[in-house]
This record gives sequence, C-alpha cells and structure tokens, in this order.
Amino acid sequence: MIRKLNYTGRIKINRTDVRLATRVSAGKLSFDAALQLTHYELPAEALVFVEAYRQTTWMRFPFGSVAALQPPSDRELHEFDSPDGILFRVKVTQAHDEHILLAAADRIPLALPDEGNADSESLLEFVPADLGDEMWQVELDAEPRLLVNKSAVPDCRQLALSPVFVALVYPAVLRQILTFILINHGHRDTDDDTDWRSKWLRFAILLPGVDPDIPEKDADEEALRWADDAVLAFARKLSLREKFSAAWETREAA
Repeated sequence: MIRKLNYTGRIKINRTDVRLATRVSAGKLSFDAALQLTHYELPAEALVFVEAYRQTTWMRFPFGSVAALQPPSDRELHEFDSPDGILFRVKVTQAHDEHILLAAADRIPLALPDEGNADSESLLEFVPADLGDEMWQVELDAEPRLLVNKSAVPDCRQLALSPVFVALVYPAVLRQILTFILINHGHRDTDDDTDWRSKWLRFAILLPGVDPDIPEKDADEEALRWADDAVLAFARKLSLREKFSAAWETREAA
C-alpha cells in the first residue's frame, strides 16, 4: 500500500529560519543547511529532513531531530548535474511515523545576487532555458522565474551572476515584476507571507528611500512611478552603475 504524508494541521516554517547554500568542491556539488526550529511548538524527538528537487529529480537527507539537529556527513547532490533551478524543502515528521507531517517549508531556491546577504529570502528562481535568440525572459505564470538562455554561453549561471548582466537585467526584471503585480493584478497587500506578490512589494518598500504608501488601485500612473522609484532605489543600493563601469573597464583593459 502506498502511504502518503498527512499535511493536516502542519506548522509553516518561516524561510528566515532556513538557510541553505550549495557549493562545489573537487567538482562535486553539495549543500550546507542551518535550521532554527527550537522556537516552534514541535516535539523534541520529531525527525527533520531536507529535500532537494528539480522537476522529477529528488533527493532526501536526514537531519536528526528538532532537539538534536545533525546534518549528514554526505550532502552531495549527485543526482543533479548543476545547481541551476534546484529547490529545497524542509520537513518535520513524527518520530514514530515519518508519514505524519508536523511542519514544513517549501520551494526554497538559491539566492539572488544581493551583496552576498545570506539572511535575505530569495524571491527569484533562476532557470536555464531554450530561448532561441533571446538572452533572458521573466516567467510570470506563478511565482516569477528568471529564464536565461542556456545555449548562449558555456555557463549561463555564471553569466546571470556577472556584474554586467546583473546591472543591465535585474532592474528591468524588478520593474517588470512590480508592474505585473500592481497593474495586471491590482495587488497592494504587503502582509501576506504566503503570497509571492506581497513578498515582492515588501521587498520594494524596504529599499532605502521608497515610499511605504503604495498608490491606490485606480492610480496606475502613480503606481508605475512608484515602481520606477523602487527600481532606482534597488540600483542605488547595489551600486549597479559603479559595478558595471568597473566590470566594463576591466573587460576593455583585458
């Protein structure tokens, strides 16, 4: 008989309590995880698992118990050929029955290029894709994803993290996402931690100098100006013009 996880009454683990990072050593892809679970109302003996997945590829790693977290010594992601598009989930189950789910966090992607800030929640999933002659697209079917042409260069992830690409593309990505949220969806709520649109608006509001009062739904022109201000604040915060100039000067000197 196939057993299924029981999701009834499960606790949602905040992403701020889950810190995950992939790394490559000696050509092998693995990951590190730091979990904060003791402040949740969970049994001390409850079992903890971290899962990595991408489409149909899936790996599961036991991490001990809530009271005694113990990462496995072998955290190699040998089922994956690259870190591109890998998502993680954390599950806490009853000690006597792993099919009874007590708490979970899901769809935890790799981090955005943001000054190496490991504490910030990642909002944008990076995905290599076949895009023909286009270099990048933003997919907005559900949570936004940045698609980068995987056939343009040998390592499209390196391209996506390069200073020139980040400076030229990420402000446009942010503007497109905010416009979609404000104009297409008419969304203004910033408090719903389960809604990706609220998370993006909150990200924009927290940028230095951005007005915390988002224009009303019937004020599209004001909303677009607000989005422009957020994009400018984003570029200013990351010093994108300076980083682009430095990278370009290095390129010309080579």
